[in-house]
Amino acid sequence: MEAFATLLDRLVLAPQRNAKLRLMVDYFRATPDPDRGYALAALTGELDIPSVKPAMLRALTTERVDEVLFAYSYDYVGDLAETISLIWPAKPGANRARGLAEVVERLQAASRSEGPKLVEGWLDALDTTGRWALIKLVAGGLRIGVSARLAKTAFAQAF
Repeated sequence: MEAFATLLDRLVLAPQRNAKLRLMVDYFRATPDPDRGYALAALTGELDIPSVKPAMLRALTTERVDEVLFAYSYDYVGDLAETISLIWPAKPGANRARGLAEVVERLQAASRSEGPKLVEGWLDALDTTGRWALIKLVAGGLRIGVSARLAKTAFAQAF
């Protein structure tokens, strides 16, 4: 999950198409299967995790953070994933960080009642960038400046 979080973070900060392409090519070459496949699915918008929805993420956050603080923060930041990742009161050492494939497979097999518990534990274990990437992954709609075509092109160039 850490390598995927780093990729997303760098993609957001890279405005040039060729820089984004190089980042993805390097990631695909260095990442083993099945993480590579799940990353491609997430980047192309083809990954669906039905056990986690944005409303559930809001509810999880308001259990830990004052609702008014969350509302003000979300209004100021404007992005749900970024807001939650920044204000989440983590419990370091609560869990170990998971790999991308493990996160996706466990969430796809989870029920709607199990999904929030899994996400909460992972949010506790991750740093700010990891939390942001996890939320982007599970909520869908990455909005990081990468089209499905560009991601597929990077995958093709990697091999």
